[in-house]
Amino acid sequence: MRSILLSLNRLSLFALMLGLGLSGCQDRRVGAARTENAEVQIPRTEGHTDRHADRHADLGPSEEQEVEPHAHFYSPFALRMRTPGLPFSVISFKDVGMSIPEPDRAFVYEGIAEGLAHALTHAGEGPMSSEVQHRLAVADPNNHLHCEGAHIYVDLWRETEGWGYSLWSGCGEDDEFAHRAVTASVEHVRLASLEPLTRDIADRLRDAVRTGCFTRNC
Repeated sequence: MRSILLSLNRLSLFALMLGLGLSGCQDRRVGAARTENAEVQIPRTEGHTDRHADRHADLGPSEEQEVEPHAHFYSPFALRMRTPGLPFSVISFKDVGMSIPEPDRAFVYEGIAEGLAHALTHAGEGPMSSEVQHRLAVADPNNHLHCEGAHIYVDLWRETEGWGYSLWSGCGEDDEFAHRAVTASVEHVRLASLEPLTRDIADRLRDAVRTGCFTRNC
């Protein structure tokens, strides 16, 4: 009788241990399944978030919005100079008040770059060859945190009866070597209205190359 009870106790203990073992295996499998199906969270740094927020803020208003009077936009079109011996190799453009709606902005920016390249090559004395390049990175304000050497910066805006522009060889106040207004019809912006602007910029650049003056006080 004692041997039978001992056997039953051993069987009960074995069953209990087996149940605990199966329960433990089931918990580990569920845990593994949760780990595999869990969503991976990628941390976003503050700088990364701010950078993309600024980029979208500077892309300009939608079609239903008016252009902010003091909005600044960098053109993705720039000129790479091909004529050797020039004191500058790049010309870039910044819209500081042209008041152009977003749908027309790319068209106007490309027209300015192409028009200036044509004027530098075919109008006036001392032709300067260049190539228009399109790079979206140039339109990112974060790529304009400092000035580069051998670089001409063109600021553009709208005047009452035409366009205005300034030419800069650097970031300092004395680096502005031209500040002019050009009469043109700007009621409807077309390539013809940009021609006087690009022709005048080309003339001022030729004067600067001829005199070697790329600052305000030379």
